[in-house]
Amino acid sequence: MTLEDELIESLAPRARSVSLADGEVLVEQGDAADKVYFIQSGRMSASKSTGRGDVVVGTVEAGHVIGEVTVVAGGLRTATLTASGPVEVLEIERVDFEDWLNSHPEMADRVSDEARERVDRTNVATMIAELMGSTDHAIVQQVVDRVDWRRLEAGEVLFEQGDVADAAYFVVGGRVTVHVVDDEGEERLVAELGRGEVVGELGLLDRAPRSATVRAVRDTTLASFSAATFEELVATSPAMMLNVTRRILLRLRSPSQRRFDRASSLTVAVTARCDAGALVAEMAAEIARFGSTKHLSSDRVDRVLNRTAISQASTDNVGVPRLAEFMHEADVGNDHVLLQTDAEMTAWTRRSLRQADRVVVVCSPNPDAAECALISEIFATIADAGHVARMLAVLHPASTERPRRTADLLARWRIDDVVHVRSGSAEDVARLARLASGHGYGLVLSGGGARGFAHLGVLRALTEQGVPVDKVAGCSMGTVIAAGIALGPRGEELLALAEGQSHRLLDYTIPVVSLLKGGRITRNIEQTFDDRDIEDLWLPFYCVSTNLTKSRLEVHRRGNMALAVRASLAIPGVLPPVPYDGDLLVDGGVLNNLPFEVMRDDSTVGTIVAVDVAPDLGPRAHSDFGMSVSGVRALWASITPGRSEFPSATSVLLRSMMTGSVRNQRESMQAGSIDLLVTLHLPGIGMLEFERTREVAEAGYEASKATVTEWAATRTELGVA
Repeated sequence: MTLEDELIESLAPRARSVSLADGEVLVEQGDAADKVYFIQSGRMSASKSTGRGDVVVGTVEAGHVIGEVTVVAGGLRTATLTASGPVEVLEIERVDFEDWLNSHPEMADRVSDEARERVDRTNVATMIAELMGSTDHAIVQQVVDRVDWRRLEAGEVLFEQGDVADAAYFVVGGRVTVHVVDDEGEERLVAELGRGEVVGELGLLDRAPRSATVRAVRDTTLASFSAATFEELVATSPAMMLNVTRRILLRLRSPSQRRFDRASSLTVAVTARCDAGALVAEMAAEIARFGSTKHLSSDRVDRVLNRTAISQASTDNVGVPRLAEFMHEADVGNDHVLLQTDAEMTAWTRRSLRQADRVVVVCSPNPDAAECALISEIFATIADAGHVARMLAVLHPASTERPRRTADLLARWRIDDVVHVRSGSAEDVARLARLASGHGYGLVLSGGGARGFAHLGVLRALTEQGVPVDKVAGCSMGTVIAAGIALGPRGEELLALAEGQSHRLLDYTIPVVSLLKGGRITRNIEQTFDDRDIEDLWLPFYCVSTNLTKSRLEVHRRGNMALAVRASLAIPGVLPPVPYDGDLLVDGGVLNNLPFEVMRDDSTVGTIVAVDVAPDLGPRAHSDFGMSVSGVRALWASITPGRSEFPSATSVLLRSMMTGSVRNQRESMQAGSIDLLVTLHLPGIGMLEFERTREVAEAGYEASKATVTEWAATRTELGVA
């Protein structure tokens, strides 16, 4: 008796017979997966929806199990199954199928092998259809049939720089990095490529040796096409040649494009005292708004595979092949996989860390020696994995007023990002989930003097539409508003804070260094932020200033908050520059008045909202006052009722500072890196009219709410459409 016969004999009494006519659908792509099917007679075709229509990605004959991949690995149905002629199938409940697999390990291994091949072929067929611009099943199948498979372990090299280019590869699952050795002999990372990307094609097109080294950074499956096959494909398919060329050009222009660095495999290690399973489940629910998401812990894996402690299997354990296949199927079958580590350094914890694109450690604000030792061991495990991003999520008691001494934690370990979470706050956990998975919402605010209060109105419009703010950045006056947002207050409290900061700002002095002393502005900033560091803000924050000494943009992500804000505001000639490690810092608007590029290159951010309040036009000449000006005459005109014929020194300095920056910024934005750009035209609002806080905020709201509402309706994850 074959295993298939035994399957039918064992499960037929509990299975339901289903008869399908030609063209009848058994399951739809996107359906919930709770049943497995055994084809008794006939043949089923599997099709997948793509941007170019439905693509037939394979067929399954009688005598085979179908639908088992998503049942075992989790997620929604990845393909639609349609009868090709009359078909008879047995419908088997998930729990019955898993019980049977557990008692027949030899069948379990074979089912896993078949499932993996089917999943991989499905993914390759979809990629081929999109590249060739064809949904013709015969053409796609002919190409897929010529695929060879390469499976690399983490750290294994696919090819070296200088090697002969003999194949092109499609990344089916996992991730690879691309490195080049420069003229000084230093190896430099130039790209990270994940599922759906093509690698190695450039060498085949220009018939040159490999220009880079490609290395797997976690277990990776690739579909390999020989040079002859690939050349035949691009020669016969103009659409494929065009699409491959576009991908190459996009990669070559990567400095101005969003990078491929979304964390499809996210490992969460909870070292703080809390319900770790509930916390990670809450994160998974939020990430699922952006795509299919699978939450795996050691207990969950053991239950799904129905084998005690299979998640802890060592490399020589007989259960490892099935565990490895299960992990692969979960990876390629879902947009995101959340791997929850155990509470200590077990085999599952180490496996989860090795599979990560980003590791998030959820720690206590004041970890004791034991917790610090565990965190150190976690980071030591990925010490050689330079591609793995490291995030520290500090879990505070619900009553915490403000984070403190975060710099002490960051001094212990090399951390890329820090996020603060209040216990019991669903909003904070959702923010952590979005940032950790690369779906964070970043808000960038421009400089523009008193017009910057309009940012508060835009924030109100965003809040009304359910648009979250996960990370905030600013320049000049935009820095002041962004810093207030990062402190945590909202609504009336934030408006009152901005109003208090803008009270009696201008303290004129003898203009030897600057027009203003800067004393009042500095006191307001110091009273608001006292000794707080940027790391101690509830929201991740950065601002920019211009380093006059080194002629570069200075990005402030950590360190003293008051200094960073004051430097970002230091309008040349209006406010004194700020000393900084022997250098002089002035307003960031000198080089970049809307610093979205820093947010664009942030791997935690998936959506960028930028608000530009800088006026399109600067001060105008109200009369021809000649090419020389009498100071006495100008002073008298300034104190005489009516509009002065002379432009003020401050307005000239402000606009002069912004002119080059605005031009460069507009050119940069042509790359389309900003998802929503709100440009506000606010006639009648002067750049120094700081006493009009509430009026300008209301004007910003009225000017932006229609744009924000229309855009938010297109974002399916917001649920407002």
